[in-house]
Amino acid sequence: MTKNEAMKRINDRLGKPVLTDKNTHYAEVVVYGSDEGWWLKIPFAGFRGELHCILNNNKTKSFQHLKIGANQILSPGMKFRRSSEGTADAFMSAANPKRLVDLLDGGSKYNFTKHMVSEYREQSK
Repeated sequence: MTKNEAMKRINDRLGKPVLTDKNTHYAEVVVYGSDEGWWLKIPFAGFRGELHCILNNNKTKSFQHLKIGANQILSPGMKFRRSSEGTADAFMSAANPKRLVDLLDGGSKYNFTKHMVSEYREQSK
């Protein structure tokens, strides 16, 4: 599943083009230390507007859609580890996709589950 394919499925379900390249962050499962999960790097300014995150998992052939409302996360610099690129860094384990908690040291262990909109399975071709 690509970012564009996932955005199209979500927008089709919503009935309008809500997700765009500018407001949507896409993450594939990657290895991080002894774990596997999704790595998000979101510019701090992005939290001022509505944000969408697509967490893709090729192993399970599924992806999750998260929606963070504009200014819903106040002071993201205090909640997430700050990268050298000036982004909020978060890593969530794919071992337990129902518990979407940022596991990075230097963050506040922010729980993203309240932002879950829906889970999608890849459609059979």
